[in-house]
Amino acid sequence: MFKSIPKIVSLWAKTVSERNPKKQTQLYSKNAVLLATFQNLFLGHDGVIEYMISFLNKEGIECQIIDNYTQKDDSGKFQISSGLYEFYYLESGIKKTVKARYTFVIKNNLIISHHSSVQPN
Repeated sequence: MFKSIPKIVSLWAKTVSERNPKKQTQLYSKNAVLLATFQNLFLGHDGVIEYMISFLNKEGIECQIIDNYTQKDDSGKFQISSGLYEFYYLESGIKKTVKARYTFVIKNNLIISHHSSVQPN
C-alpha cells in the first residue's frame, strides 16, 4: 500500500471544477460502475454522464483530495485507490463543504468502479 495518488484520480479531482460532464465521463470505462455521493447506482457512460450533469451543475464546485491509499493487485493490472476528499460549492451564495470517502478501481488508466459516500460525522 502506498500514499501516492494515481494520475487518473488526481485528474478526476482537478477536472471537477471545470464542470464538464462529458470530459469527466471520459475518465471512466465504457462499462463503469458508479455508486455516487449524492445519488444511487449508475452504469456505463450513459449512467455516469447522467450523474455528472447533475453533480457538476453545482455553482463553483471544487474537489480536494485529503487522504489517499493505493493498492495494486498481484498482476499489476488493477489499482485500488481509497481515501477522503472534500467538495466545495455555492448554494444560494453560501459556501458548502461536503466531506466524503471514495474508492476508485482503475484498469488501463480508466475508472472501472467508483464508490463515493458522505463521510459519517
